[in-house]
Amino acid sequence: MPIKSDVKTGGNNAAGLFEREKSFGYIINHLKQNKMDTNEMTPEQLEALAAKKRKEAVEKRQKERAAFESTLEETTSQMVGKALELAKMLEKFYKQTTDDLNAMRDILNEYGMIKGNSKGGFHLKTKDGKYKVVYRFKTLCDWDVRADKAEDLLKDFLKDVVLKRDVDSYELLMALLEKNKFGNLEFSRIQSLYSQVDRFEDPRWKEAIRLFQESFVTTGSKMSLEFYKRADESGKWEPISLNLSNF
Repeated sequence: MPIKSDVKTGGNNAAGLFEREKSFGYIINHLKQNKMDTNEMTPEQLEALAAKKRKEAVEKRQKERAAFESTLEETTSQMVGKALELAKMLEKFYKQTTDDLNAMRDILNEYGMIKGNSKGGFHLKTKDGKYKVVYRFKTLCDWDVRADKAEDLLKDFLKDVVLKRDVDSYELLMALLEKNKFGNLEFSRIQSLYSQVDRFEDPRWKEAIRLFQESFVTTGSKMSLEFYKRADESGKWEPISLNLSNF
């Protein structure tokens, strides 16, 4: 069915209508008003309708993406903002607590309640035995390249000799070589090997321990804070974690 022109000039064919109006909205409204079936539309009209739908789809995706990006930005900003507030609270808490503990240490020293080998460390407990604070001296250390050679020698010896004799001993000794979350050997674990230097006569064992001793370097020290609560069922001390990765 041909489309009748609403304009007096330019003829009444579809091509003339497109040339005069240049409007997708006009075409669609015209189709709706006349309840025109797509089977009766010219190729030009179909293309105009398809182009309009493509444009609407693009605009919809753009709006959805803009809404998503806005939500993402708002959520990220809120989380980081709360993290910054929490960090300030923890910093303030740490300073106040260490100031209090340092003052308490002076008092405990006057009463001779600080052990000589604690290097200034001590612990406090509530009377009901439910809570405990530990103020511990901690040595900051590192290892030079000789520790890598020591680790290789020790693992080679353990696999070649100890594993064949005693699986339990092998696993216990290998556990001493486990590294912390920073990828470093734990000083206290490696130090426990020093007293066992005569346990085996294999030169790899002795050389590994010697290299560990020589590669150890003290980089500093600090006082660490630890908080504990008594478990209701077992009665054991449980650490109160202030590390988000532990939750």
